Amino acid sequence: MNLQKFFRRVTPILFAGTIFFASPTANAEIQTYTGEGSYIMSEGENLGVAKERAKADAMRNACEQAGTFVESTTQVANMMVTKDEIITMTGGIVKLLEDPTFAPLKELDNLEGVLIHVTVKVSIDSEDVLKWMKKSSGERAQLVKQMEALQQANAEQERQIAELKRQLAAASSAGEREKIAQGFASEENKFMSNQKVEEAWELEEDGDTNGAIKLFGEAIQLDSNNALAYYGRGTAYSSLEQNENALRDLNKSIELNPNDDFAYNNRGVVYKTLGQYERAIQDYSKAVQLSPNDAGIYYNRGNAYNELKQYEQAIADYDKALELNSDYVNAYFNRGMAYKSLGEYDSAIADFDAYIEFEPDDADAYKMRGECYEQLGDNDAAQNDFDKADELADAD
Repeated sequence: MNLQKFFRRVTPILFAGTIFFASPTANAEIQTYTGEGSYIMSEGENLGVAKERAKADAMRNACEQAGTFVESTTQVANMMVTKDEIITMTGGIVKLLEDPTFAPLKELDNLEGVLIHVTVKVSIDSEDVLKWMKKSSGERAQLVKQMEALQQANAEQERQIAELKRQLAAASSAGEREKIAQGFASEENKFMSNQKVEEAWELEEDGDTNGAIKLFGEAIQLDSNNALAYYGRGTAYSSLEQNENALRDLNKSIELNPNDDFAYNNRGVVYKTLGQYERAIQDYSKAVQLSPNDAGIYYNRGNAYNELKQYEQAIADYDKALELNSDYVNAYFNRGMAYKSLGEYDSAIADFDAYIEFEPDDADAYKMRGECYEQLGDNDAAQNDFDKADELADAD
């Protein structure tokens, strides 16, 4: 049987990657929350964007409340999650129930600006919490890091707005105010670009990859230096196997943010898909330097080494992936294949044993283990595995 088939049968880890859904729960619970937010719009700011800022503040408030429900749901289900993961999960699964309600604009007495106040109503479903938790721990960790990057970008953007308002208060000429207004316009584009990125992630979560690509494109139109937008669109293109588009966007993302381990990893996935294994390994290795405790990157690099028949290096990477995160059960299968290729049949059998514990209905694993038993002269064990493989294949 062709060895190449088995290395390609396992999809590389793409951040963000495939979503695995849990079974619906019999006792689903839906909670609703109301959040209030506000923003003080200064001279030179766009009213529509200012309203979006107030809405974002209200959504944060509502998500903070919903986070308590998420935390309690995960505790009942005996799921261990961090505070950052709860924040990320909550932001990804709350649903806006109706259009935001804006209070009448209020001009402040101290001439500081115009107060915009808004109320939002959201819902959150316990089923969505459990679906989110069904993702692999590696993917959840990556989504947390992704959200942290967006939060940092938004925090920096808020600092810039605060500085512009300080400058506006001190401005003494029309020329100065005009320059500040241009600064507001630039920052507004950055804010709206980040909002588009967040909306695109939500569409991806709902399985609408093409819709997400469109929104990432709109984010780039608003801010051509938004590395997160290029990264997101490149990853979405990669999931659709539009590899040239993916490379273009991931190259731009890395140009704008050369320390993004996500982008290097995902570009490595694209290169591997194209059969450019050496280039894939270069990108995975850079990602490892930037994020040395990420199991998914070692797993991906191990797969690329396997394609090049560099089995010792592949085994070392699978060892590291499993040391960091035992969730990568496919690493047992591929490490077993590497051991098999080296003629280390006892080690291969041990890995196929481990893999079969997690995936007892995988015919390929029994066939590969049977071939190892056959090489060791244990024909009875080999035949048992071949029979099981045939049984499972026929069931499919």
